[in-house]
This record gives sequence, C-alpha cells and structure tokens, in this order.
Amino acid sequence: MYAPVPALNLLKEFEDSVDDYFAPGFELIPFGEDDGGYPRLSDRIRPFAQATGSGSTYAIWLRDERTDLATLPVLLLGGEGGVHVVARDLPELLRILASGWEPMCGWDHLDYFDEREEEDGDDGNGRCPENPAFRAWLRDRFGLEAAEDPNEIARSAGEELREPFAAWIRPLVPDAVGGHGTA
Repeated sequence: MYAPVPALNLLKEFEDSVDDYFAPGFELIPFGEDDGGYPRLSDRIRPFAQATGSGSTYAIWLRDERTDLATLPVLLLGGEGGVHVVARDLPELLRILASGWEPMCGWDHLDYFDEREEEDGDDGNGRCPENPAFRAWLRDRFGLEAAEDPNEIARSAGEELREPFAAWIRPLVPDAVGGHGTA
C-alpha cells in the first residue's frame, strides 16, 4: 500500500502502469515522508507528489479531523516559494492533472498554463504522452473529466477556503499567499 488514501493507491497503480509522464512534472513521492520544503507545516500537511520539475510539491492539508484524506484540501507548496490552495479535495486535483496544464507559482501567484506544444506530427500532448491514457483512466475509475481550465478550480477552491487557510498559515508562514488561488 502506497498511502492511507485509496484514490492515491489507485493513482500509484496507474503511474506504475505507464512508461512516461501523464501530467507535467507530476510524480508521486513517498506519502507524508517529506515536509515539502516547509518544516513549520509538517504536522498539518501530507506531501504526496512532485508538482513540477523545479521542486514544487502537492500536499494534503489536514485542515480538520476527517479520516477520509481524499476529501481534504490539496495545497501546492512552491519550490520557489508560496503556499496555495489548489483544490477542495483529491478528485478536483485529479481533474487539474488530467488537463495537462502545468502549475507555476510564487509567493504572490498561482497559475496553470497550457504549455502543450502542437507541432507537425505532435498529438498535442507535448511532454505528457500518457495524458490521454490518464484521462481515460480518470473517466473509467472515477467518472471524472479533465478540467477545461484548471485555474477555475484553483481560484474557486482558494476563494472558498481563503479565511480558514489564512488563519492557519499566517502565523506559520507570514509571506504565504492567503489561499486565494491565482492572482
């Protein structure tokens, strides 16, 4: 078992079944064994994946005492700084990943960009040749579709959780963005 989260165990099985990236820079890491570069947050986060090739990490925010960790918010801990709410729960993050868009963040911003290159002979999947297989898996396994614009999910989640996120993060990381998703 990879994690105490059934959806992440299924994702690990999928990741192990493909030969290449299915989302830009995304790779599962040992569940909860890292602090994502933010040691002051370590008792309330469970990092589970590399979000980018430059050190950003996705983590589950242990916002409350829920036992189903898949229903808790997901944070992006920026490798260059910034802590952002990106999804209300794990299913929303899976929809973001299926979009094939790449996250970029700093202390004051979070944006997902569609950097898939469509060149002659390219199928539009750019650096993520397994993205179509991931989209099919997500549809078959969870009945979910890829987000058309992942920024909408991140903005909505950030706005909804702005106050509790800011109340939690401000004393620990004063420079962190107050949970408002994209700028």
